[in-house]
Amino acid sequence: MRLFRAMPESLRQRAVRTVSPSYTMGAQARIEREDGRLLLVKAAYRWRWGMPGGLMDAGESPADCVVREALEETGLRIVLTSEPLVLVETTMQRVNFIYEAAPAPDADPDDLQAQASEILELGWFHPDDLPETIPDMSGELFLRSDATREGTSVIVTGAMPGDVRPVTD
Repeated sequence: MRLFRAMPESLRQRAVRTVSPSYTMGAQARIEREDGRLLLVKAAYRWRWGMPGGLMDAGESPADCVVREALEETGLRIVLTSEPLVLVETTMQRVNFIYEAAPAPDADPDDLQAQASEILELGWFHPDDLPETIPDMSGELFLRSDATREGTSVIVTGAMPGDVRPVTD
């Protein structure tokens, strides 16, 4: 993973595209605990913080993916509290399902331990005091918003130059 992180972004993207379908599909969780703090992880192949999540396995649903990834990365069992916001990033050739989530009722949110070797750090942060997050992933914008609660279900980026637009029913 450290070697992958050391590669230039263009090479990392090309490597993923070579072994993946034309669009990668993944899921992330904006995990909020009762006191309002959000769970973030710092992966070995990135230099900034992000939401727990990852790429879907073949045949896996987005919901199953994000629950699995959160457990694998943080050791925390979660429950999903929203329908996903679907973020289609055309320039990055990525479809990301972003869920609101909370720790499972019988889970201890303070008993976190990185379960995957790719996770260097994890922690809870107040929304007004978030660390520097991943700039190239539009999903990180939703750490600072309630987009999934506002009824937006699909957002397409890169459809028009300089455009980020919700798709309405």
